[in-house]
Amino acid sequence: MNSELIKLSEIAALEPWVERFSRLGDYYTFAQYKGNHIGDSPMSRPQRLDCMTIILCRRGSFVAEVNLQEYVINANTLVVLRPDVLFKMTNSNSSRMDLYMLFISHDFLKDINIDLNAINIRLLIENHSRALHLTDNEASKLIKYLDFLDLQAQEPEATVYSVNVARSLCAAIFYQLLQFNFLRIQRSGDNGPQTMSRRSTYVHDFMRLVHLNYMKERSVSFYAEQLFISPKYLTLLVKEATDRSPGDWINEFVLVEAKNLLRFSGKNVQQVAYALNFTNQSSFGKYFKRLTGLSPSEYQKS
Repeated sequence: MNSELIKLSEIAALEPWVERFSRLGDYYTFAQYKGNHIGDSPMSRPQRLDCMTIILCRRGSFVAEVNLQEYVINANTLVVLRPDVLFKMTNSNSSRMDLYMLFISHDFLKDINIDLNAINIRLLIENHSRALHLTDNEASKLIKYLDFLDLQAQEPEATVYSVNVARSLCAAIFYQLLQFNFLRIQRSGDNGPQTMSRRSTYVHDFMRLVHLNYMKERSVSFYAEQLFISPKYLTLLVKEATDRSPGDWINEFVLVEAKNLLRFSGKNVQQVAYALNFTNQSSFGKYFKRLTGLSPSEYQKS
């Protein structure tokens, strides 16, 4: 399996496999699956999607492999995946599942008017590929939004009005998730989300830049320069917000891509090294072994 992005239009391959399927142009696709045979679905193969993916497990359970790490997803658990994440699904047992899936295109995401001042930076960064456990009432509320999006996608054609309705519904989903998280923070005794400060904006912009440039740029100084701050100050901000250094985040992105290329692309070690902008195979091998304890060829054979 190579690491090319799967376009939103290609998700139509899900239609024969799911109970409900609808699509509003190139904006989003909705699907609901009921059954216990994920293994024969298109989602059972490692893949990258060029869209944001939202999966709500209403009943049953499955295993989500996100960037080569496994998470057991149980009933009333929500998974939100940013575009370009390596993802696949497998059965954790033979129980019958009820899954709601929403795939939102990258371009449509840009048009959804979300006030970043309402977003807690820690939630934004730490939960970039994590599962959120919902109460039964929260899951029921979210399903209502998804059902409306399904109905909206069944309109005869996508008009400016239907697209605006869909955009508002998607925005409502994101705000609803923030509300769920806010109530959890309140119950835990925290002060809740604070207005996004300039310091937090730097961290958000750093994560965005890493996502765009990690295959070519691995130095903290490059990202600091793009943000017009010093590497020392960037390190302070990122570590304060995430408990991890900028270098740790860069390495995580590079390592996930390296593992994906070594395991699924069919490229040899030298080709992977060049794809990730290493000067030669030797420097890539030292980098990979320092982070994993294995040489690239040993990992490829494991």
